[in-house]
Amino acid sequence: MRAAALLLAAAASLAAAGCGWTLGPPEPIRGARTIALPVFENRTYRRGVETDLARALVAEVQSRTRMRILEAGADLVLEGTITNIEEILLSEGEDQAIRESTLLVTVEVLLRDGRTGEPIRPRERYSERESFVPGIGEGVRSARTEALRRLAADIVDGLGGG
Repeated sequence: MRAAALLLAAAASLAAAGCGWTLGPPEPIRGARTIALPVFENRTYRRGVETDLARALVAEVQSRTRMRILEAGADLVLEGTITNIEEILLSEGEDQAIRESTLLVTVEVLLRDGRTGEPIRPRERYSERESFVPGIGEGVRSARTEALRRLAADIVDGLGGG
């Protein structure tokens, strides 16, 4: 009975390994245990976005991966540029007051090998959109915070393969 249970457990482990399933947080690029997250370049006129995104990235990496964040000497380096932040009016009232608007944030990221400096994959673009309704107390700042949080989650999701 015990041998059958061990055999069943071993078969389940092999089957899970063969189909790409793993237990625990996603494992970024094989063998990488550390990552450097320099603050992204900000090519927009909106200041402070780069530091808000940096905080969101740190939180996502710490909560969803097993990687340690280092300032220098990391296995991986995630570089990026905030290329666009655009507020788009969705609807306005008769008095031209904004009823609903959306904020679109776009970034480009490049993952490099921390030892060689060589790109691990081509530059990737991520965009997130967050709507807000000023009439119920929502604003650009809350939309920006949520869009950046989701962007950070998307970027960390992108680290999971290689």
